[in-house]
Amino acid sequence: MYAEHDAAAERRYTDLSFLIEANDHIAGALLSLLDAGEALELIRRQDWYPKDLESRVHQALGISTHSDHSFSFTSALRRWRKRLPYLPAADSQLELMRRNNGGLILPADPGWPAQLNDLGFGAPICLWWRAKNPELLMTQDLETSVAIVGSRDSSDYGNQATSQLATGLRQAGASIISGGAYGIDACAHRAALQVEEASAESPSTIAILAGGLDRLYPSGNHNLLRTIIGRGLLLSEVPPGMAPTRFRFLNRNRLIAGFAQLVVVTEARFRSGALSTARQAVDLGREVAALPGSVFSPNSVGAHRLIRAGEAGLVTNVEDALELLPALSVAARTGPANEEPRRATDGLNGPQNLILDVLPRRGAKLVDELCALSGLPAIDTLRALSILEGRGQARQEGFGWKRIGA
Repeated sequence: MYAEHDAAAERRYTDLSFLIEANDHIAGALLSLLDAGEALELIRRQDWYPKDLESRVHQALGISTHSDHSFSFTSALRRWRKRLPYLPAADSQLELMRRNNGGLILPADPGWPAQLNDLGFGAPICLWWRAKNPELLMTQDLETSVAIVGSRDSSDYGNQATSQLATGLRQAGASIISGGAYGIDACAHRAALQVEEASAESPSTIAILAGGLDRLYPSGNHNLLRTIIGRGLLLSEVPPGMAPTRFRFLNRNRLIAGFAQLVVVTEARFRSGALSTARQAVDLGREVAALPGSVFSPNSVGAHRLIRAGEAGLVTNVEDALELLPALSVAARTGPANEEPRRATDGLNGPQNLILDVLPRRGAKLVDELCALSGLPAIDTLRALSILEGRGQARQEGFGWKRIGA
């Protein structure tokens, strides 16, 4: 994974990722004309504005060199140079990531996600990663990657639908891509991680974050993101120390759209960021789908808008989604003949079945109460609750737990 670049190349790309904000098309055009070292030297020469290079960059972008436009090579150079006084030592940035099971992958490396090149001049300059098994990045593949996105304040319905979809897709061999946020994102990641029988040769789930990977954000998903580091991949285009600001979330959405062959919106409000991801996927020629919800729920308005506008196909189950992924095997898509509908207890072991049976649908019960009702020790009860939560069948409320879904 690292054989294609040396330490000097890593340092150059580390500096560029700090100086240049993500999704800067002028930088993308510049790097199509110069290598990273030449681009970095240009930025460091404070008073140098080469007119011939400016013309070539503007020509690549299709803008006029003589127009009074803020979207220009000269204004970009000034913008990048303003960050020079604050440039951290590249070696310290790289060492920080190495200490945390992480590093940097460059566009020329064999593990680079080639599908991101479809973003053109908006492709990331480089990618930061964290993973116990970084070789998983070598096995990711556009044709079997599915992004599942939606509301942060997801409903019980949205959680259950997302969990079932992510579980089925992972069982069929897909890698589940999302943004590591609360709600639908977290539910999709958890469901993918629960599929133990899936192939270990591909990442079960990939979280693409909007901030530097030295900070696991949001903090409420810290344990989930740590688990993804252990069994999947964490990715970001911004270097350590960069905060996940609003515009970085919007920039990050294009990576989720570019990474996957299929983008599914399982639940989204009228102004949800998931709609931005879906529309960018449409622009990239990716498959886009949405799950219908209640006509009375504001959480489903965004998904319904996509379907009505013809921007997303309608899917109601795993089979519908798999029809949009021809790379997956026919066996995975069809399943056994005359297969019976799944029951709530399918795939659960004895302790998990016991806890599901004693969980209340109204109110919530403490772990001690669940232990008393089921006869299970606390450790087995907590393990069962974790599995049920990942399947979208249990939810914690305060200090107690309740059953949700079917």
